[in-house]
Amino acid sequence: MHRFFVEPDQINGISVLFPPDVSHQIVRVLRLTSDSTIIVLDNQGMQFEVKLVNLDPQQCEGEIFQSQVVDTEPKISLHLIVALTQREKFEWILQKCCELGVHAITPMLTERSLVMKTMDFHNKQERWNRILKEAAEQSHRGRITVLKPPIHFDQALQETGGWRLIAWENEQRQRLMDVFDGENSKDIAVMVGPEGGFSEQEIQAAVSLDWKPFSMGRRILRMETAAIVTCAMVFQLTGDM
Repeated sequence: MHRFFVEPDQINGISVLFPPDVSHQIVRVLRLTSDSTIIVLDNQGMQFEVKLVNLDPQQCEGEIFQSQVVDTEPKISLHLIVALTQREKFEWILQKCCELGVHAITPMLTERSLVMKTMDFHNKQERWNRILKEAAEQSHRGRITVLKPPIHFDQALQETGGWRLIAWENEQRQRLMDVFDGENSKDIAVMVGPEGGFSEQEIQAAVSLDWKPFSMGRRILRMETAAIVTCAMVFQLTGDM
């Protein structure tokens, strides 16, 4: 069954009014018909079974006949802070981490970031939010991953609350399971560096502010692989996979 996120104010009582982009997809792309049943999500944790009653490529209308809480969202809130990188890699991270259940993603600029300007973010933000929306629909999530504005490493260190973890290829002793208790974690921030890794100075600054470095194993992963695998490992440890 096709799934569509809409704004909460487009759900009114027992009816749904679809915005032009979703209406176009319903009518022109998917070629759904009147009486087709779809799932509508409000991005606040509720989903609605809806029957299409008026097919208009500018504004379709549907009638709600059942509603329920989405039960696929993780129990934890995972915030991925990841070095801004080339467009294809960054879009891969966005898509896959949204599918996994990440709550928010913040691009970060570090000493060794290959992409040092935020212009890419501002030029691509609409496209990247669309990638997140489609990934959330495909993976049956109840909320779309939030894409936050890019920040510098020193700003990222100020993330507060919960567990704060930083992946570091030079950490020899502590694995992810060694540095936090997955049973008692609700808010978790994970930081993943650029292709060249974090500098020694950056790691020292993080440790001084109680960020916990961890190893991802004996093999060196690409940064996009590390971001996705780290999030999957966190959800595994917290029972959300």
